[in-house]
Amino acid sequence: MKPLYIFLLFSFIIFSCKKENTTTFTEDPTIIQDQFGRQLILHGLNTSSSAKSEALRNPWISESDVDREDKEFGFNFVRYLIFWDAIEPQKDNFDAAYLDRVEQRVNWYTSRGMYVMLDMHQDLYSIFLGGDGAPEWACRTNGATPISLPGGSPWWLKNIDATVVNSWINFWQYTNHKDLQDHYILAWKKVAERFKNNPYVIGYDLMNEPWAGDLIKGFITGEFERSQLTAFYNRLIPELRIVEPNKYLFFEPTPAPVTFGAASNLSKITDTRNSSKLVYAPHCYPYDTHEGNGYTASSKQNLKDWEKQRLIDVKKHGNIPLMCGEFGLSPTQAGFADYLDDFNKVFDRNQWHWTYWSNDQGGWSPLNADRSETLILQYLVRTFPKATAGKIESFSFDALTKKFEMTFTSNGAISQPTEIFVPNRFYPNGYNVVVSGTTNYTKETDAAKQLVKIKVNESKEVTIEIVPK
Repeated sequence: MKPLYIFLLFSFIIFSCKKENTTTFTEDPTIIQDQFGRQLILHGLNTSSSAKSEALRNPWISESDVDREDKEFGFNFVRYLIFWDAIEPQKDNFDAAYLDRVEQRVNWYTSRGMYVMLDMHQDLYSIFLGGDGAPEWACRTNGATPISLPGGSPWWLKNIDATVVNSWINFWQYTNHKDLQDHYILAWKKVAERFKNNPYVIGYDLMNEPWAGDLIKGFITGEFERSQLTAFYNRLIPELRIVEPNKYLFFEPTPAPVTFGAASNLSKITDTRNSSKLVYAPHCYPYDTHEGNGYTASSKQNLKDWEKQRLIDVKKHGNIPLMCGEFGLSPTQAGFADYLDDFNKVFDRNQWHWTYWSNDQGGWSPLNADRSETLILQYLVRTFPKATAGKIESFSFDALTKKFEMTFTSNGAISQPTEIFVPNRFYPNGYNVVVSGTTNYTKETDAAKQLVKIKVNESKEVTIEIVPK
């Protein structure tokens, strides 16, 4: 009897483990899903520009700032900046202490159920060339002399500096400088190894604003995106999938002129896993708003063009989700409120995701130096469906009337409820929640996180409306 007993006990354990690890949902490559199968809509901030030049590459935030983003503002996402020069300051020497600091701060978000996208950030290729990103050993300038720009020049003009141009050209010439991309990929694999077991680290932004260096290939022929950048992603994605088979990988086109609403020349990017978990991650900066001239007629057209072209891109890449990793402007600019309102309408109707640039205090930030709110914040805080137990057909939030409406096809097999962030600031007298299409549901509120939670116990089309009392 004893051997039979042991066999039965062993069989029970194996069966139980298999059952526990079996998902109750089908992966859908057209949306971003959490570990329970719910469709996510991700809103958040970039953390942070200040880290670019900080000696240890840390953002300015404390844990209490993260708690405020979660509970008070309702953000469920962060684009957290990391840097190649901090990960691999010397060739083949990887700084575990830096990743320890990143992990500590990432845990401030993930312990609250917020999602983190780690962004390998760069501007002007490297801090050693006047920007941020690559370590000094990876700056191959061909002996060029750096230029000095006149005072008041926009920072991005230094992209014409020969030290920056040559460093980029050499980085993209894989045949002649194979070790540069290989080590960049290796740095990513070190990051992925560190965070692979944290389900709230939802994915990785593979490179911030990849720049051609060669202006002819970047702006005129389109060869940079079509050939060199596509080849880079086709090297990086399969290698990263060896370490991290399941997280979302966010990839960007070249910034200009795509960020102004122009077409992208990037070839179709594909995943190496059976069901794609790729996200298209362009930035959105209408030219006049970016340069401080306000939300002009030209900027309005840029935004319209941006939506049109990004819809084309999304379709080309396989109807994958879209995350705008950066958008923003100063609250002193004329028409800033109209811009943010129009931006939100574009993103709501397309079920796209965003992170605002950035959370640094002052300037474009939603926070002043004393951590008080700027005018920007009231346009970023919104009633929105953080997580939907099913698939969204449509949702919208009217910033004027404060009416929220969503229609979705529920999945009764998903164990977790639909969660909608309903900020108290918009409903001083409370609000009414109307659920139609089903009577087989439960509803509760989470006052601390300002959430309405609705669990539909069947699979069918459901509509939820939230209006002020």
